[in-house]
Amino acid sequence: MERNSKYIDDLLIDKVKEGDSKAFEELYYIYSERLYYFALRYLKTKEDAEGLVQEIFIRVWENRNGLKRGLSFNAYLFTIAKNTIFNQHRKKVNENAYKEYLKNYIDQHHNKTENDVVLADMKTRIDKSIESLPPQRKLIFQLSRNEGLSYKEIASKLNISEKTVEAHMRLALKTLRAAVKAEIFFPLLFAIPGLF
Repeated sequence: MERNSKYIDDLLIDKVKEGDSKAFEELYYIYSERLYYFALRYLKTKEDAEGLVQEIFIRVWENRNGLKRGLSFNAYLFTIAKNTIFNQHRKKVNENAYKEYLKNYIDQHHNKTENDVVLADMKTRIDKSIESLPPQRKLIFQLSRNEGLSYKEIASKLNISEKTVEAHMRLALKTLRAAVKAEIFFPLLFAIPGLF
Protein backbone atom coordinates (compact mmCIF):
# COMPACT_ATOMS: atom_id res chain seq x y z
CA MET A 1 0.00 0.00 0.00
CA GLU A 2 2.76 2.40 1.02
CA ARG A 3 4.85 1.52 -2.05
CA ASN A 4 1.84 1.85 -4.34
CA SER A 5 0.99 5.27 -2.91
CA LYS A 6 4.60 6.38 -3.34
CA TYR A 7 4.63 5.13 -6.92
CA ILE A 8 1.42 7.09 -7.70
CA ASP A 9 2.89 10.22 -6.09
CA ASP A 10 6.04 9.92 -8.19
CA LEU A 11 4.02 9.53 -11.40
CA LEU A 12 1.82 12.52 -10.54
CA ILE A 13 4.81 14.63 -9.53
CA ASP A 14 6.51 13.91 -12.86
CA LYS A 15 3.36 15.10 -14.67
CA VAL A 16 2.97 18.17 -12.42
CA LYS A 17 6.58 19.14 -13.18
CA GLU A 18 5.61 19.09 -16.86
CA GLY A 19 2.74 21.47 -16.11
CA ASP A 20 -0.08 18.90 -16.11
CA SER A 21 -2.95 20.56 -14.25
CA LYS A 22 -5.01 17.31 -14.14
CA ALA A 23 -2.18 15.56 -12.26
CA PHE A 24 -1.96 18.55 -9.93
CA GLU A 25 -5.73 18.32 -9.29
CA GLU A 26 -5.34 14.67 -8.44
CA LEU A 27 -2.60 15.41 -5.90
CA TYR A 28 -4.84 18.09 -4.48
CA TYR A 29 -7.74 15.64 -3.98
CA ILE A 30 -5.44 13.02 -2.42
CA TYR A 31 -3.90 15.38 0.17
CA SER A 32 -6.12 18.44 0.66
CA GLU A 33 -8.51 16.89 3.20
CA ARG A 34 -5.73 15.54 5.45
CA LEU A 35 -3.94 18.87 5.22
CA TYR A 36 -7.15 20.74 6.02
CA TYR A 37 -7.81 18.78 9.25
CA PHE A 38 -4.17 19.15 10.28
CA ALA A 39 -4.37 22.93 9.76
CA LEU A 40 -7.70 23.17 11.55
CA ARG A 41 -6.16 21.80 14.76
CA TYR A 42 -3.79 24.76 14.88
CA LEU A 43 -5.66 27.57 13.17
CA LYS A 44 -9.08 27.04 14.83
CA THR A 45 -11.27 28.48 12.04
CA LYS A 46 -12.40 26.71 8.88
CA GLU A 47 -11.61 29.75 6.75
CA ASP A 48 -8.02 29.91 8.00
CA ALA A 49 -7.51 26.16 7.48
CA GLU A 50 -8.98 26.31 3.95
CA GLY A 51 -6.83 29.34 3.20
CA LEU A 52 -3.72 27.52 4.36
CA VAL A 53 -4.47 24.49 2.14
CA GLN A 54 -4.94 26.80 -0.85
CA GLU A 55 -1.75 28.67 -0.04
CA ILE A 56 0.27 25.43 0.22
CA PHE A 57 -0.99 24.07 -3.09
CA ILE A 58 -0.40 27.39 -4.83
CA ARG A 59 3.16 27.26 -3.52
CA VAL A 60 3.53 23.66 -4.76
CA TRP A 61 2.32 24.65 -8.24
CA GLU A 62 4.55 27.72 -8.40
CA ASN A 63 7.60 25.66 -7.31
CA ARG A 64 6.70 22.50 -9.23
CA ASN A 65 10.05 22.43 -11.04
CA GLY A 66 11.75 21.89 -7.68
CA LEU A 67 9.66 18.80 -6.78
CA LYS A 68 11.75 15.66 -6.42
CA ARG A 69 10.89 12.06 -7.20
CA GLY A 70 11.54 9.56 -4.46
CA LEU A 71 10.89 11.98 -1.60
CA SER A 72 7.69 11.70 0.42
CA PHE A 73 5.22 14.18 -1.04
CA ASN A 74 3.14 13.77 2.13
CA ALA A 75 6.10 14.81 4.33
CA TYR A 76 6.88 17.69 1.95
CA LEU A 77 3.31 19.08 2.21
CA PHE A 78 3.11 18.74 5.99
CA THR A 79 6.52 20.38 6.42
CA ILE A 80 5.28 23.36 4.41
CA ALA A 81 2.09 23.38 6.51
CA LYS A 82 3.99 23.29 9.83
CA ASN A 83 6.38 26.05 8.76
CA THR A 84 3.55 28.24 7.45
CA ILE A 85 1.50 27.78 10.64
CA PHE A 86 4.56 28.49 12.77
CA ASN A 87 5.37 31.66 10.80
CA GLN A 88 1.77 32.83 10.99
CA HIS A 89 1.72 32.35 14.76
CA ARG A 90 5.07 34.07 15.15
CA LYS A 91 3.91 36.96 12.98
CA LYS A 92 0.67 37.24 14.96
CA VAL A 93 2.55 37.19 18.29
CA ASN A 94 5.02 39.81 17.03
CA GLU A 95 2.19 41.89 15.59
CA ASN A 96 0.21 41.70 18.84
CA ALA A 97 3.30 42.50 20.90
CA TYR A 98 4.04 45.46 18.63
CA LYS A 99 0.43 46.68 18.80
CA GLU A 100 0.52 46.43 22.61
CA TYR A 101 3.85 48.27 22.74
CA LEU A 102 2.53 50.96 20.39
CA LYS A 103 -0.68 51.34 22.39
CA ASN A 104 1.26 51.69 25.67
CA TYR A 105 3.73 54.09 24.07
CA ILE A 106 0.96 56.30 22.67
CA ASP A 107 -1.01 56.16 25.94
CA GLN A 108 2.04 57.07 28.01
CA HIS A 109 3.27 59.84 25.76
CA HIS A 110 -0.18 61.20 24.92
CA ASN A 111 -1.16 61.34 28.60
CA LYS A 112 2.24 62.72 29.59
CA THR A 113 2.04 65.45 26.95
CA GLU A 114 -1.55 66.25 27.89
CA ASN A 115 -0.65 66.38 31.61
CA ASP A 116 2.43 68.50 30.89
CA VAL A 117 0.30 71.01 28.97
CA VAL A 118 -2.35 71.14 31.72
CA LEU A 119 0.27 71.54 34.46
CA ALA A 120 2.21 74.18 32.49
CA ASP A 121 -1.00 76.14 31.91
CA MET A 122 -1.94 75.84 35.55
CA LYS A 123 1.52 76.92 36.72
CA THR A 124 1.32 80.00 34.47
CA ARG A 125 -2.08 80.92 35.93
CA ILE A 126 -0.81 80.41 39.49
CA ASP A 127 2.38 82.45 38.88
CA LYS A 128 0.30 85.33 37.47
CA SER A 129 -2.05 85.15 40.45
CA ILE A 130 0.85 85.20 42.91
CA GLU A 131 2.33 88.24 41.13
CA SER A 132 -1.02 90.03 41.39
CA LEU A 133 -1.35 89.55 45.17
CA PRO A 134 -0.95 92.64 47.40
CA PRO A 135 2.77 93.01 48.29
CA GLN A 136 2.58 91.81 51.92
CA ARG A 137 0.31 88.84 51.05
CA LYS A 138 2.62 87.90 48.19
CA LEU A 139 5.67 88.06 50.51
CA ILE A 140 3.94 85.93 53.18
CA PHE A 141 2.86 83.37 50.58
CA GLN A 142 6.39 83.13 49.14
CA LEU A 143 8.00 82.81 52.57
CA SER A 144 5.60 79.99 53.39
CA ARG A 145 5.63 78.08 50.11
CA ASN A 146 9.03 78.86 48.59
CA GLU A 147 11.17 79.08 51.73
CA GLY A 148 9.12 76.67 53.85
CA LEU A 149 8.85 78.99 56.87
CA SER A 150 6.18 78.31 59.47
CA TYR A 151 3.53 80.92 60.30
CA LYS A 152 5.37 81.61 63.56
CA GLU A 153 8.69 82.19 61.73
CA ILE A 154 7.04 84.48 59.18
CA ALA A 155 5.30 86.45 61.95
CA SER A 156 8.62 86.90 63.74
CA LYS A 157 10.50 87.84 60.56
CA LEU A 158 7.90 90.43 59.46
CA ASN A 159 7.10 91.58 62.99
CA ILE A 160 3.36 90.80 62.67
CA SER A 161 1.04 88.41 64.51
CA GLU A 162 0.59 84.76 63.54
CA LYS A 163 -3.13 85.46 63.07
CA THR A 164 -2.28 88.11 60.45
CA VAL A 165 -0.01 85.62 58.64
CA GLU A 166 -2.76 83.01 58.76
CA ALA A 167 -5.33 85.48 57.40
CA HIS A 168 -3.05 86.53 54.52
CA MET A 169 -2.35 82.88 53.64
CA ARG A 170 -6.07 82.05 53.67
CA LEU A 171 -6.84 84.99 51.35
CA ALA A 172 -3.86 84.15 49.06
CA LEU A 173 -5.04 80.55 48.68
CA LYS A 174 -8.59 81.69 48.01
CA THR A 175 -7.34 84.01 45.24
CA LEU A 176 -5.26 81.23 43.69
CA ARG A 177 -8.10 78.72 43.77
CA ALA A 178 -10.39 81.20 42.01
CA ALA A 179 -7.72 82.02 39.43
CA VAL A 180 -7.39 78.44 38.28
CA LYS A 181 -11.13 77.85 38.10
CA ALA A 182 -11.67 75.62 41.10
CA GLU A 183 -14.30 73.53 39.34
CA ILE A 184 -11.88 72.21 36.75
CA PHE A 185 -8.39 72.60 38.11
CA PHE A 186 -8.62 72.50 41.92
CA PRO A 187 -8.02 68.73 42.27
CA LEU A 188 -4.88 69.12 40.15
CA LEU A 189 -3.45 71.92 42.29
CA PHE A 190 -2.15 69.35 44.71
CA ALA A 191 -0.11 67.78 41.92
CA ILE A 192 2.31 70.73 42.12
CA PRO A 193 4.52 69.89 45.11
CA GLY A 194 4.70 72.41 47.90
CA LEU A 195 2.05 74.73 46.52
CA PHE A 196 -0.92 74.09 48.86
